Amino acid sequence: MTGPFKRKLPLPMTAFLVLAVAYVLLKLVRPVIPSSVVLLYMGFVLTGVVIHITLNDDRMRRFRDFFVPGAMEDRSFRLQRYGLLLVIPLVLAWGVYDGTRPRYAPPVEIFQRHPTAGDEILARIKVPDWAATPARWSADVVARGKTIYAANCAVCHGEQLDGQGPAAEGFRYPIRPANFRDAGTIAQLTLPYVYWRLTTGGIQNQFNSAMPRWVAPAGGHNDSTLHSNDLTPDEAWQVIVYLYKATGFQPRQESEVVDHRTH
Repeated sequence: MTGPFKRKLPLPMTAFLVLAVAYVLLKLVRPVIPSSVVLLYMGFVLTGVVIHITLNDDRMRRFRDFFVPGAMEDRSFRLQRYGLLLVIPLVLAWGVYDGTRPRYAPPVEIFQRHPTAGDEILARIKVPDWAATPARWSADVVARGKTIYAANCAVCHGEQLDGQGPAAEGFRYPIRPANFRDAGTIAQLTLPYVYWRLTTGGIQNQFNSAMPRWVAPAGGHNDSTLHSNDLTPDEAWQVIVYLYKATGFQPRQESEVVDHRTH
C-alpha cells in the first residue's frame, strides 16, 4: 500500500458515502418524489459509481485491496474495513425488512376535503355586514376571533394555523386538521361555506372527520373564553375573520362560484 493511498479515504468508503448522501438527499424530498422514482435514481447513482471504479485499473486494485487484509495497513484502515463490512449487511437487511413489513392501509372510501353543501343550505346563511367585506374587518373583531381560536381551535389546527397543533397527530385518517395557510383550504371557499363547515363539523357524518360542531346549543351559551362546541354565530364569524386576516387570504366571492358552474 503506497503512501498517497494511506492518506486518502479508501475507495469503497468513498463509494458508500456517495450512495448514502444521494439516498438521504432523495429521501428529504420524498413527499415530492415517489419511492419508485427514488429507487430509479439510486440505480443511476450506483451505476455511475460502478463505472467510475471499473474505468481505471488502479481504482479497481484499490477497491479490491480494501477488502484483502495486508501486512502494511494501519489500525484506522482496518476499522474502516470492518465497519463497512458490518454496515453494508445491516443496510441491506433493513431495506429488505422495510420493503416487506406489513403496513396499515386504511380502507378505500370516497372522501371530499370540501364536500358539497347545496345551494339551498348556503342561501340560508346570512353573512353579517361587518364580516362580509374584508375592508370592514376591524382590529377588535380580529382580536376577539384570535382569542377564541387560541382557546378552542389551536389544539388541533395549531397556533400558526398550519394544522400542526398538539392534538393533530391523533387525527391522521381520513384527514389531518386543516392547514389554513394552505392555498387549497379557505382561500378556495366562500364565507357562507366556511361558516357552514364550522358549524356542521364532521364527527359521525358524511365528512368522516374529527371536526366538532361549533354551534351554540338551544339551551344556552357559555360566556367564558374557553367554549365547549357552543360558539354563537357572531363568535363563529369572528373566528372566520381571524383565519382570513391571519393567513392573508381573501374569501372566494359568490360570483366566482357562479361563473365556475356556468362553464
